[in-house]
Amino acid sequence: MNSTSSINTTARPRMFQMPVFKPGTRVLQGGREETVSHVLLRRREMMVYLVGRDDPVRPDRLTLEPQWFTTKRNPEALQWYL
Repeated sequence: MNSTSSINTTARPRMFQMPVFKPGTRVLQGGREETVSHVLLRRREMMVYLVGRDDPVRPDRLTLEPQWFTTKRNPEALQWYL
């Protein structure tokens, strides 16, 4: 028997929370509401640019309600053709 066939494939999906920074998202910075312009990943660091600001902001300096995610796979039918 192959060693990979003994792996438990019925693991329960887990839930986790994570803030999602994307263009148009409203965040709080220093008690003021701001809007995310764009997000840049550079050298393993994420920098968030706000609308009307030239300098980037580190995500840990922004307040944003985290969203819930799951590790459960949801198979979807293909919607495209070759």
